[in-house]
Amino acid sequence: MRILSLPLVITRAIFANFKLEELLFLSFCSKRFNYLIQSIQGHRLKQIKTITYIFSVGKVCISAETLFSLTLSEVNHGITQMGVFGMSIETPCCWKPLHCYSSYIYDKKERDYIIRGVHSCIQKFFGPSILYRVISENVLPTSLENIRSSFLKLPENTKPEELEACFENSPNQINIKLEGHLNGNLCSDSVIYEARNLDVDCFRIRESEILLHFKGEHLRCTNTFLYNPEIVEFLNAWNSDQRSENLKFLAIHSYFDLDKDQILGKVYHKSLNPPEFIKWNIRYKAYVVITQVSVHLAVYGSTGGHVNFESN
Repeated sequence: MRILSLPLVITRAIFANFKLEELLFLSFCSKRFNYLIQSIQGHRLKQIKTITYIFSVGKVCISAETLFSLTLSEVNHGITQMGVFGMSIETPCCWKPLHCYSSYIYDKKERDYIIRGVHSCIQKFFGPSILYRVISENVLPTSLENIRSSFLKLPENTKPEELEACFENSPNQINIKLEGHLNGNLCSDSVIYEARNLDVDCFRIRESEILLHFKGEHLRCTNTFLYNPEIVEFLNAWNSDQRSENLKFLAIHSYFDLDKDQILGKVYHKSLNPPEFIKWNIRYKAYVVITQVSVHLAVYGSTGGHVNFESN
């Protein structure tokens, strides 16, 4: 292409007027073109700190706030062979004309294969060190590598093994949030229990199983059916170092009436001043609030600093 023969100062000026979506499209042309873009526009690429994949029915949107945005829509026909995102020309995915290089279409039967190819290309373009996260809305997402955060709104009657498959290529995530209906319980060694921060709002799942197997630091269970004995069992096991050794924050919201006196009356502790502070047997000082519908537990370290659920 002629642009490759232009003086560097002119090429830099031209690239400065291109959107990142357009530069990504140009990078498909050749390795030399991709190298030139990386060399001249590296400072712009470094401005990208987080890239989010949003999966919805029939569509995948990829964005970095206002700096970068792509939309891939599934179709049954009408795909022109093009060889985009570094994939072979036979791959059923192509640019959608008249959409400023930000819209693509793909064969819906090949969604997972194509989105993985797109993700691989984007990681090479922007680098693997930024934060990649997934959001899904009533559809299960493609399992991608190097994902550090997932917020999944599950489709009706999702099976545990289907949900588990979403984390196959990124089993060690910082944040996982689940909402919706799960048709069954997770297996005891689920990678979901390994997340540092887990937020669960799932009907038809036994929350006691989550309390039993969670291995991370921050756990929030919303709209649960936990009752006093299950909470007592968990707190006693946690207090004796038999469960959730890394736990720093716990929030439970239950549909059942909870009784603070009944719960704390069956859990070994020593009340401190103010009364919300509890001294556990072998733990640091903790802050506990128990109401009729909720339990909040925050563990303080030696510095006394509160640990937020949202912290990375």
